Amino acid sequence: MKLEVKNLSFGYQKGQHLWENVSFTVKKGEIFSILGANGAGKSTLLRSIIGFLHPETGSVFFEDDEGNRYDAFEAGSDFTSHIGYVPQMQDNAYSFALKDYVLLGCAPHLGLFQSPSKEYEDRADTVMAEMGIYDRRDQPFNTLSGGQQRQAVIARAILQQPDMIVMDEPTNHLDYGNQYRGIQMIEKLADRGIAVILTTHMPDHALYLGDHTGLLIHHQLLCGKTKEVINEMHLSDMYKIPVKMVYVKEAKRVICFPAI
Repeated sequence: MKLEVKNLSFGYQKGQHLWENVSFTVKKGEIFSILGANGAGKSTLLRSIIGFLHPETGSVFFEDDEGNRYDAFEAGSDFTSHIGYVPQMQDNAYSFALKDYVLLGCAPHLGLFQSPSKEYEDRADTVMAEMGIYDRRDQPFNTLSGGQQRQAVIARAILQQPDMIVMDEPTNHLDYGNQYRGIQMIEKLADRGIAVILTTHMPDHALYLGDHTGLLIHHQLLCGKTKEVINEMHLSDMYKIPVKMVYVKEAKRVICFPAI
């Protein structure tokens, strides 16, 4: 299983590219983090990858374990059935219970008038427990906090059982503890063989998750192994402030901080 992105270029105005010639591949169980300054086009890139927006040039193909290929931009393609999506903003108009909102994730696997089985309900309970929102399962979705709604959107995407999940700032609105639990959940998804593409404003999150990272700098996506791509020079250039990286012995990992 893999997702291939080749030579994507996108601009809201002709001749003015937000980013150009973006290419990368994400395979089964891999995590690909995307970082960039505000306005660099991270969300636009994700929406292009899943076929919601059409770039000026390039292609996106998903290949399943059987070797079948699906085009993100082909009408009627089965591409989206393999991809779960967690948008940056969620619609909080839903008034039904949290558990029913999460169960929407199993809709692609049900018939037109079919209700979720006990198996799906049990899976939903498990996912809500993993996300730390099980105790809110009967609470109306639109009365939840922004962070709780965020966790619910992620839980719904997981329940879909996709081959890949694309997450736009998955830790947005989450408190410190839930950010860490969210990052742990992404690790668990990868361990289960689910590929994950995410955007984040936190280089530390990308360093923690490892695998591969893309940095949106100067309208290009600089891709590579996380420990090679994330360095002081690139981060300082991207965020326009001096950034330092140090190894913390107690945490057994490198962390970033502004050197100002």
